[in-house]
Amino acid sequence: MNKHLSLLASWLLSSGERSALRRLLREFRVSHYHRSGLRKIRRMSWSRPAKLNLGCGTHRKDGYLNVDLFPGGDLTLDLRRNLPFESNCCELIFAEHCIEHIDYPDPVSHLFRECFRILAPNGLLRFSVPETEWPLTDYAKGPDAEYFSACKEHSWSHPKYCTTRLEHINYHFRQGGEHCFAYDEETARKVLESVGFEDVRRVSFDPSMDSRHREVGSLFMSARKPA
Repeated sequence: MNKHLSLLASWLLSSGERSALRRLLREFRVSHYHRSGLRKIRRMSWSRPAKLNLGCGTHRKDGYLNVDLFPGGDLTLDLRRNLPFESNCCELIFAEHCIEHIDYPDPVSHLFRECFRILAPNGLLRFSVPETEWPLTDYAKGPDAEYFSACKEHSWSHPKYCTTRLEHINYHFRQGGEHCFAYDEETARKVLESVGFEDVRRVSFDPSMDSRHREVGSLFMSARKPA
């Protein structure tokens, strides 16, 4: 909303109504960008990408078709919908700190089923999400535990009000309403295997693929479509 509409809304609407209106307007924007992305796929003949980078934000990867909800990559798509790509065409799908922004269990399961569909046999899905077991384990160790020290040391955008352990953990889970679900290895494995992936495992940071600023505090997972 622009400045004048925001001011008017603050007079007429409750905080809950304003929040709902912001979410609705955001969904209209996402829908507009998704339709724009569909048109671009047809125009550019991008229906059979060899490599996909989903939820790229501003971090584009060379050699990949870079996809995000909002402009910044090659293409704008709503990843909660069917992926507009042909089946069995993709050798690698990569997603970096994107999956946690999609609701669990049904929407993210749908996304993983779509990834499974478009991957070629033996194709690889590799993604990272914020590591959640770490903050939960470190909570009992006190405010000087490694995770809470890392929150101060690394640029994880925790707000200044986060001075207690539980404030940091709540922000980890929610990130101002942007995060929809928090993952550990067990849960990621469950949802991946439920849609048919094999060789599901936790992997290490890979500097040839992963952004350096994600090295600390991330859970890295990989899974294969059966050959």
